[in-house]
Amino acid sequence: MDTTSQFWNWFKDNNKAYTFLNSVDEEAKEKLLNDFLEQLHKYCDSIYFEIGGYPDEDQELIITAEGDKNYFGKVEELVNAAPIIDGWTFIAFKPPMPDSFKSNWDDLELNTEDMWFLPLSNDKTQDLGIRVCFNNQDLIKDNEKLTPLLYKMLDTIVGEKSFALDIHYVDTDLLPDDPEEEGLYPILELPNYIEWHKSKATKSSS
Repeated sequence: MDTTSQFWNWFKDNNKAYTFLNSVDEEAKEKLLNDFLEQLHKYCDSIYFEIGGYPDEDQELIITAEGDKNYFGKVEELVNAAPIIDGWTFIAFKPPMPDSFKSNWDDLELNTEDMWFLPLSNDKTQDLGIRVCFNNQDLIKDNEKLTPLLYKMLDTIVGEKSFALDIHYVDTDLLPDDPEEEGLYPILELPNYIEWHKSKATKSSS
C-alpha cells in the first residue's frame, strides 16, 4: 500500500492535466479519471474522488469514502497530508449542498422543495432519527429505488460525514396537509437541526 506522500507526489507531477478536464474529449477525460483512481487506490482501494471546478477559479478535489465510516480515517489522513498546490482546494468528504435540487432514478423523482422531516429522538441514547415526508409517498413507498435515492439526497443535503455519523434512522411517510403544524421542518433545514441537536446532547451530557 502506498503512502500519502506517494499519492501527493504523483498529483504534484500530474495536476495540470486535471485542471482542464472539461476541455478534453471524452476518451482523454476517461483515461485521466481512470489513471487518477488507479493512483488513489494504491493508497486505499475503498476511497473515491470527485474533481472539477469553474475556469479561472480554484479546482476542487473531494476525497470521499462514499459514506463508509470504516474508511473515514483514510480520507482524513490523505487530505490532512495534502501539499499546497496553486489553483487547487482539497476537501475531505462530500460537503453539504445548501440549495434545493431534484433527484431522479428512472421514473422516480424527489424534489427537496416538496420534502419535510420530522425529528425522531431516542431519549436514552440521544441518537437522532428522521421521518422524511413528501406528497406521493403512498404511491412510491414500495419502490425499491426509493431508499437509495433518498439516502443519496440526504447525503447531499447534510454532507457525507454528517449523514453517516449524525443520523441513525430514516423512514418515510405521507406529507400532512399542514406540516409545520405537525412539527415538521423543510428538509433543507436538516443541517441546522443536526447542529442544534448535537449541541443540546452535549449540554445534557456535561
